[in-house]
Amino acid sequence: MIIKWFFDRVVSLLGLLVLWPVLVIVAVLVKIKMPGGPAFFTQKRVGKNGRLFTMYKFRSMTVGHGGSSVSVAGESRITPFGAKIRKYKLDELPELWNVLIGDMSFVGPRPDVPGYADALTGEDKEVLNLRPGITGPASLKYRNEEEILAKVADPQKYNDEIIFPDKVRINRYYLQHYSFWTDIKLILATVLGLSIEYAGEVYDGNVKLQNIKEKMSKRIYLCLAHMSGQEQKYIQEAFDTNWVVPLGPNVNGFEADLQKFMNPAGGGSLVALSSGTAAVHLALIACGVEPGDEVCVQSFTFCASSHPITYLGAKPIFIDSEPDSWNMDPELLEKAIEERIEKTGKKPKAIIPVALYGMPYQIERILAIAEKFDIPVIEDAAEGFGSKYDGKVLGTFGKYGVLSFNGNKMITTSGGGALACQNAEDKNTIMWYATQAREAYPYYQHEAIGYNYRMSNICAGIGRGQMTIVDEHIAHHKYVYELYKQLLADVPGIEVHGNPSEKYDSNFWLNTITIDPSIRIKGQENAYKTVVKGAVGGAAGVVHATDSAHTDCEPNDNVEALRVVLDEAGIEARPLWKPMHKQPVYKNAVAYVNGVSEGLFKIGMCLPSGPYVTDEDVHYIVNTIKQAIES
Repeated sequence: MIIKWFFDRVVSLLGLLVLWPVLVIVAVLVKIKMPGGPAFFTQKRVGKNGRLFTMYKFRSMTVGHGGSSVSVAGESRITPFGAKIRKYKLDELPELWNVLIGDMSFVGPRPDVPGYADALTGEDKEVLNLRPGITGPASLKYRNEEEILAKVADPQKYNDEIIFPDKVRINRYYLQHYSFWTDIKLILATVLGLSIEYAGEVYDGNVKLQNIKEKMSKRIYLCLAHMSGQEQKYIQEAFDTNWVVPLGPNVNGFEADLQKFMNPAGGGSLVALSSGTAAVHLALIACGVEPGDEVCVQSFTFCASSHPITYLGAKPIFIDSEPDSWNMDPELLEKAIEERIEKTGKKPKAIIPVALYGMPYQIERILAIAEKFDIPVIEDAAEGFGSKYDGKVLGTFGKYGVLSFNGNKMITTSGGGALACQNAEDKNTIMWYATQAREAYPYYQHEAIGYNYRMSNICAGIGRGQMTIVDEHIAHHKYVYELYKQLLADVPGIEVHGNPSEKYDSNFWLNTITIDPSIRIKGQENAYKTVVKGAVGGAAGVVHATDSAHTDCEPNDNVEALRVVLDEAGIEARPLWKPMHKQPVYKNAVAYVNGVSEGLFKIGMCLPSGPYVTDEDVHYIVNTIKQAIES
């Protein structure tokens, strides 16, 4: 910062030489307009490295006033003339002397009274490496600070708990991303009263009280359910007509809406079910999977893709991913099929590729392999509702397509799913199994094992309301992806996962990043030192506690450290799915691996992406990530 030091000395000296007439005039006016006291106000402030210095300003308050160190617009201790010179920052002109003698700089954190900057702990103390400034990014953001504080019942508390911590965050960012040319921009923005984009935010001196409250108090979740407002109408209809069972007008209507969405040109059929897991289960049954059979399934996925295979006494054959889409590797798939035929004398009964986080799989190559060996494909598009490959909606390529409408999916029915079928015959088979496999007799006759898997009419009513905003939801997720991509573009070692080519059209259900192992995160030395307790018994239904924070396959320390940083900042983030072939429950399963999924699991992370994630949230998330990275 040698240039900064030289600039401060030269420009402050020139400023004093040029502006001395203004200084004299203001001093005289202070004495005339506010008699009975000095023209200048002096106070001990905390400087660089915590050293106290005497700061000089023009006096703007009455003599002998008491009260808080926090100033509020309109308070009686600020005189009318004092309010005017404070508005135009003329009261700060004497600070040019502080800059000249090295106590302050033109740009930096505003100098605090003792008890603030000098009381910071941990990594926040690094702001003391800076000289206080006449202006700075935090000062520009909170140009209207006194007006904000005038609107709250306890200005001191609001400053201490909300504004001051945000200023510390901004000043740490300034230190970690220092640029002399940024200083020049900040000075010009101050002098000319301009807005400036800084640290992913626009500082225009118009911070709103409510926005600050919301940002500091709310938690930003990965993907919260968002209602259209139409859901209640369909639910009420179900109650009014007493259709509260797993069939009815809403079920029929929801299936029709889904059918139109999945196959806008017509064709195909669809069955609404109680969950996406149920859809996988019934698809496997319809494909003839029986005890002892094998099913090729993507390893890099949620457990609902593979668990239903074991429900049937069959064996999952896990297939690793290719590095572009992160989904099933066609080359490994073909190798696995050939080797299973050679070793067992029979081919796998089904192939299950998964649209991980909404990203399409290489369906053309997978279908070609499936056709070569005459094996049905069950597309797991639970996370890929609305995603497309080469213009065609996922779930409509294979024999069956699995959809999920869980509470955090692209649309929700609270809990629910669906199975897309190629024809009416397959649909009837699925419906038969989903309704306890009841035969057509006037009494209950069962000649096969069936399941209670149909969706309720009430849940389907939620789904009908959700279908009115599904396009809006998908567009929002894609927009959030573009925003992450733009804001993280200048961060070395952080990559946002995107569509591999123009054929891929992900819905970006969850946006994901990878973090290079060389990136050092603040607090990384404490990664995995604390056993996670918060999820136990929580909304995720985790009721098994653990005594160890480590497993034989886990995200890198910097990924866990960043997750903790984000969590402490009120941001939900989580690692990528742990590959199924690395799960203890599948330790004896056959797997064809290439290291891709395990490698991604160690460096990857999911970020908030849902309908309630705002532009401001994304800026806040990205700023938090940037600040977490050690210089």
